[in-house]
Amino acid sequence: MIQIRGLLFKTLLLVIVVAILSLAASYGFVTAQQSIRFEEKMSSIKQSHLQATQLLFKQQLKEQVSKAQELFALGGLANRTPQEAAAYFEDVWPRVRLSFALSSMSISNDKQAFEFGDFPKEKTNSLRLDMLTDARPTSAIICHQVCELASSVPVPFWQDKWSLTLLSDIAPSIEFLYQIVGSDIGVLAPLEAPLTEQHNLKRYITEIMTGLERIDGVLNLQLTLDKIKQAETKGIVLSFGKQEFFIWFETISSAGSELKLIFVRDITSLVADQNQQKEQLIIIFMTVTLGILLTLITFSIIPISQINKLRRAIKLIANKEYNTARFRLGQARKRKFNDELHDLEDEFRNAIDMLELYEHELDVSQKRLLRQATIDGVTGLFTRNVLVDDLLYIRNKNASFNVAIFFLDLDGFKPVNDNLGHEAGDIMLKKIGYRLKGVANKFIKVYRIGGDEFVICYNDYSSQEALLQMAESIVQLFAAPFHVYETNIAISASIGIALQEAQAIDADQLLRYADIAMYQAKQEGKNRYKFFDESMRARTQLKFTIKNDFLSSLADGQLFLVYQPIVDSRTRKVVKIEALCRWKHPELGFIPPPTFIDVLEESENMNILFDWIVSKVVEEAVYLNSIGMQDIVISVNLSPSQLGDDRAVESLKDQLDKNKISPNRIELEITETTLITNFKQAKAWTEMAASIGFRVAIDDFGAGYSSLSYLAAFNYNTVKFDRSLLDKIDVDSRQQRIVGSLTQMIHSLSVPIVAEGAETEEQFEQLRKLGCDFIQGYLISKPITHEELAIFLQKHTQV
Repeated sequence: MIQIRGLLFKTLLLVIVVAILSLAASYGFVTAQQSIRFEEKMSSIKQSHLQATQLLFKQQLKEQVSKAQELFALGGLANRTPQEAAAYFEDVWPRVRLSFALSSMSISNDKQAFEFGDFPKEKTNSLRLDMLTDARPTSAIICHQVCELASSVPVPFWQDKWSLTLLSDIAPSIEFLYQIVGSDIGVLAPLEAPLTEQHNLKRYITEIMTGLERIDGVLNLQLTLDKIKQAETKGIVLSFGKQEFFIWFETISSAGSELKLIFVRDITSLVADQNQQKEQLIIIFMTVTLGILLTLITFSIIPISQINKLRRAIKLIANKEYNTARFRLGQARKRKFNDELHDLEDEFRNAIDMLELYEHELDVSQKRLLRQATIDGVTGLFTRNVLVDDLLYIRNKNASFNVAIFFLDLDGFKPVNDNLGHEAGDIMLKKIGYRLKGVANKFIKVYRIGGDEFVICYNDYSSQEALLQMAESIVQLFAAPFHVYETNIAISASIGIALQEAQAIDADQLLRYADIAMYQAKQEGKNRYKFFDESMRARTQLKFTIKNDFLSSLADGQLFLVYQPIVDSRTRKVVKIEALCRWKHPELGFIPPPTFIDVLEESENMNILFDWIVSKVVEEAVYLNSIGMQDIVISVNLSPSQLGDDRAVESLKDQLDKNKISPNRIELEITETTLITNFKQAKAWTEMAASIGFRVAIDDFGAGYSSLSYLAAFNYNTVKFDRSLLDKIDVDSRQQRIVGSLTQMIHSLSVPIVAEGAETEEQFEQLRKLGCDFIQGYLISKPITHEELAIFLQKHTQV
């Protein structure tokens, strides 16, 4: 019975723990979901209030325009002179002010003005000028000492163009808005700064505040600066008494200072509903969990005698008392109804027989396995297992002070296996192992840890100079060729070196650091050594993150295209846009394009990225066609790997054909350095692209070798000057002479020029004078998203 109680207690305890964890998880999940829904509800409230506010002000301004027109018509002023109209308004101004709810008024043209009330002339100048320019009514919210609704309409006085401008108090609109949305609303005084000494929402001075008596308490609650900032940015929920309030700020565009509003919404019923739902869910979950708990306990009563018998047998087997264990289990019998426990007894008997056999075989194999685990069968060097044990021993050895790991990877070993066979490769490894054994001594051991990788552990070295001498000697070991099958084979090694104090050794970390340093040595040209430093780990981690996160980041929308406009230097009309890829990583922030492009170039991911860029560029071309801008060319940068892969251009052409876009709408940009580095390949590629109909541009001209001989060898349509040639073009006469000479030479080939990096009007004008046909830079626009581009093009394509 004791065992039964123990088993039932453990089962009950396990079920209770699972139930509690499930309850906590469910509570957390419900809370998180409610939080999300609450945020969405608050966002919806904010959006609806903002829309209602904007719509109301728009309607109020529209009505004010009608008032102005009605006022002019009622006065019968069309056939009067402005002076007569001014005299008329002077007489009726008190009645007009009350009848039309005005605060001030003005009739004016570009030479004189007649004002009534405290009229803010300077704040309304732009409004009246816009009306006079467009000859149609204009209206806006004007914020000066206070915020008012302002409308200006054109009125004729003996065929002269005058404006009638009305201003009215915004307070009635706010009161009306309060009745519509049901939230209390306040208008912040435009020219009053917050009272920084007050740590509550009364720090904001308001000219209007509805329902102040109801909400005065919540506005007086003491808050931290973070809470106040949260209220200013996204809104905040505050409790006062038994009520819950949601408070947020909105900014409405207006002339002069911005119109800032504070909204206070009573959400007590919403919070109460959420709490009630949460309580109901918890009660339901606890009821279901209790039912499951009772069911599990009912079915947990098992044949305890069989379990005890198996338990005793396990102890005997663990002590290798196999015959006693057989006796305890008894002879196997045929049963009418077998269950899992009976089957388990039979498996125990079979296991006893197998264990006796395995124990004998294990004793025979241990000695053989021990040697295989410690000595490499090809080179006779120690294995990785020995290295790990040795590092652990060094860490625990009081006499040890430091340790250095030399990680060797053979350069060019794979061709030996491929051309001469694996047997030749093993011979080569034996010869390399023999040479490496020559450096071993009391403090130095050599290991083969796999393939063509070796490790030398240097314990208790005397100085940094000793490590340098050791590294040089290892490099020299490979200076003489290896003689295999009557063939002299030259091979070298890339070496990474990592150091640690003996008492702080972490074997895996030490080997990883040495491996990172080895790869750095390979990247710098092989047949050399490099010491590990933290910058290598950072670069390796960044490279790993980029490789590992690329596909998921692409799927999550972290990568996106931006477009930088290129304009005609004479007309400033947009003629091209350059498509540029950006990656905003949630942890790393914006990753520079050269950084992630270099990493992706090492894998097939570069093709995936280019296919994605192609699809986005084609979408942009289709959009430009849809808004009647079929003449704008889209520039796309190609990486060096695309020059060796015709699929890149074929993929782009297929996408264009499907959407009926001409290839001459696309300009493929290739850097000057790429052209020089892969001259023949680049020449064949540009000819192929030109034959299809694509435009080809030489990008970053002047940033590379600056060799001019290749200009006549390629098919290209545009030359883009690198910004390094132009950064001081407005003040540097040497740059001006160089650029002027280059433009004359390139124009003699009938090739247009794009100048990159124009940031000031002076640079733009100088580049235009020097003959640059097209100009690109922050003066025109920074790289912008598709949405921003659509607005930009509407303003700049009709220059």
